[in-house]
Amino acid sequence: MKRSSFVVALWTLTACVPARAGTPVAPLIQGYMAQRSGSLDEALTDFRQALDADPESVAIRVEIARILGSEKKYSEALEVMDAGLRLRPDDSELVLFKARLLEVMGRGKEAADLARDAARRGGNAEAFGLAVRLLEQQGRADDALEEANRWAEVHADSPEPHFALGRILVHRNDLERARQEFGKALQIDPTHRASLRALAAIEEEAGNLLAAEALYRRVIDVNPHDVDARFRLGQVLLKQSKVEEALEVFGAAERRAGGDPALRFRLGLLLLQADRPGDAEAVFRAMAGVHGDNLQVWYLLGVSLLAQEKHVEALDAFEKIPKTASEYPDALVRRAIALDSLKRGEEARRLLSEWLAEHTDDEEVNLALAGLQENAGDYRAGVELLEGFLARHKTQNPRIFFTLGVLYDKLKDWRRSAEYMKRSLEVRPNDPHALNYLGYTYAEHGVYLEEAEGFILRALELKPDDGFITDSLGWVYYKQARYAEAAETLRKAVELAPDDPVIWEHLGDALKALGETERAREAYKKTLELAPETDSARRKLEELR
Repeated sequence: MKRSSFVVALWTLTACVPARAGTPVAPLIQGYMAQRSGSLDEALTDFRQALDADPESVAIRVEIARILGSEKKYSEALEVMDAGLRLRPDDSELVLFKARLLEVMGRGKEAADLARDAARRGGNAEAFGLAVRLLEQQGRADDALEEANRWAEVHADSPEPHFALGRILVHRNDLERARQEFGKALQIDPTHRASLRALAAIEEEAGNLLAAEALYRRVIDVNPHDVDARFRLGQVLLKQSKVEEALEVFGAAERRAGGDPALRFRLGLLLLQADRPGDAEAVFRAMAGVHGDNLQVWYLLGVSLLAQEKHVEALDAFEKIPKTASEYPDALVRRAIALDSLKRGEEARRLLSEWLAEHTDDEEVNLALAGLQENAGDYRAGVELLEGFLARHKTQNPRIFFTLGVLYDKLKDWRRSAEYMKRSLEVRPNDPHALNYLGYTYAEHGVYLEEAEGFILRALELKPDDGFITDSLGWVYYKQARYAEAAETLRKAVELAPDDPVIWEHLGDALKALGETERAREAYKKTLELAPETDSARRKLEELR
């Protein structure tokens, strides 16, 4: 005989109830039915009636506490759990549920210790997972690591503890061991997406883009609906300059997400980061047509236009952003840059000065105004602005130190310039521009040449194909009277930056020192072709005649 769907549901529910001898089944069933229908007060009454008959029932206590917790009656829920633990102090399920309850109540340390206790009592994977997560949140990395190792021992056939171990090791910046743990998780389950994604992120961060690409493709093979993995794959492809392939991947991600505007926004950002401002402009223009009230879209449209030197259009986009918007200060800075590029420097400086009159401590606008003052040749005003800012704030912004270093250099105070470049490097030791600037400054003045060489070699490790840094190295060699090495290095520099007159003049000096008069003459002539006003090159050329 066929049963009605209601009878089947009721029979299934009854079969699942962990009833014990002495538990009245009717109120228990009524409680579950009321709970499923959303009648929580009725469910609570029924479960309490069932609990009165069977006070040691873990399942009933958990249901009562769950209902009380959903109504934010945390203290009452806790009392139910504690009463159960007095009856059954070793029950790991009660301990685990109490830990979850304490977490919701914001009592993280107690929750972490209880979850750890539950894991050790019952060896439950859920308890281990909660304990590790809570310990991490509490900043107890060593305890989290210990618990994750115990989890891996108890549940040797599960990828989850190895993933947890890998995650902890990533936070400790122990990336090699993290790789090993994620690898162990994947040996157990080659489709473990969390481990695949974590490994892909490590490889991407390390610059191993082909490995990252392969891992993100595996994530997508496991779950074709993983839009975020598709997006990250596109990002990795962009970093490899595989632009068309990346755009296809982004398109597929968008289709999967049903044209999610958030994905379009992220795509535009990535195109900007990949130095594809034209493509970014197309994305943000389309979004501005549909989401004209989204100020971030207008701001980034302006940024993409500015990167293409479309200054008038960029101004129009930035002017869409009102003063009350959080994007306004950044838009203001870029408006000023656009105005300065349109030879409206005085207007640009006035715009930023008016803002600073009311917002004295705006760090970015102070920096931008100092940059515009540098462009205008008013180096002293730039120094006074930033020195005044430093007197009011204990900032460690390396860009402020770098900018002051440049300004002092242009004021012919190379010692103060070097001091600020060193301060910039204390904050950001791997900045190739500051390393190069400091090294070249020393070389130009013939001091600390060994130290200068070290700075510039470090800069070249970071930017090996930079013609200007290569020129600095050649100039250090020249100052050290290592003329053959200087000439060889400066030949490479002019290949990398063939339109820079200073590099050609440096090459001429090195060739002249080697007695290669004709080649030196050609180098000086090239300098004058590129910059006819270079009197030093003209004088050197006349001396060779």
